[in-house]
Amino acid sequence: MRIDPAIAALRADRGLQRRAQQATIAACDAWRAVPAVADALADLDSFGAGAALEACPALEAIFTTPGAADTLVAPLLAAMAGALTRERFGHPPLRHGFDGSASTLLLARSGRAQLVLHAREPGSYEFATATFSDALRHQAVLAGDAVARIARPAAAGFQFERLSLKPGVRVALALGSETLLVDHVRRRLVALRLNRVAAEPKATCELALADGRLLRRSSGDIAASRREMMLAVLGRMKCAEAAPTMAAMAREAGEPSLRWQALRECLALDTAAGFRALVAVARAADDPLCEPAGALRAQLVETHPQLLALEEDACPA
Repeated sequence: MRIDPAIAALRADRGLQRRAQQATIAACDAWRAVPAVADALADLDSFGAGAALEACPALEAIFTTPGAADTLVAPLLAAMAGALTRERFGHPPLRHGFDGSASTLLLARSGRAQLVLHAREPGSYEFATATFSDALRHQAVLAGDAVARIARPAAAGFQFERLSLKPGVRVALALGSETLLVDHVRRRLVALRLNRVAAEPKATCELALADGRLLRRSSGDIAASRREMMLAVLGRMKCAEAAPTMAAMAREAGEPSLRWQALRECLALDTAAGFRALVAVARAADDPLCEPAGALRAQLVETHPQLLALEEDACPA
């Protein structure tokens, strides 16, 4: 296998790696020190803590004043391009991702708010579903050309508002009741996005565009989502000792999707403990999981009648 001499040099000398990384970190620091950027980031702290955008003048101007978004992004691009020209193996110290069609660069985060540079590659995109989350989004298009729709749930399915996305176009969305679908990108679409989730976010819902049916519901709380992932990992690892804790989580008040995940994993790890917890939830008439728990209990009992013997030991509602 051929290894480029420049890469071989990096492997042999950690100092070269540190120098490259320090160059990109210095570029970001220089960007944050630009007065207009510093003012916007200070306002991001307030916005992330719950302040209205109108109370954050520097941040609001970026998404309401023509050309203001460029004044935030251009200094970063200039500083980072210079650093990467000098140190071509430098790694931007900003969270980023690319899935083949869309890329993101997290410029800043504070509290419940995020400032993100988002790009979508040219091409046509088809959507079978629309996702709605308990959050706000302000978007300013920086470059590109695209055709999009704002989808809003309605009695007969959805209402659509068509948009032409070009530099200077700004969009504000209440993501709980509207979402942006980019159908066709003629030239790579680049936009600056300001997102903020609700203080106590409701569940995120995915609906079928054909008829508005609810297809999937997930927690809107990042902390709860992390705990759901932890539960799933414990389940895949077959950690039977975690079953009592899962049963307790299922019975406690809290995020419904997290409790339901705990129930599912507990049933898989310890059928007796999981079924007793399931029955306890199904008996609690004021529990939001009462109905689905009752349906699952009936389904399990029909398939495995021996489970009825465990109901005598189930905790009362």
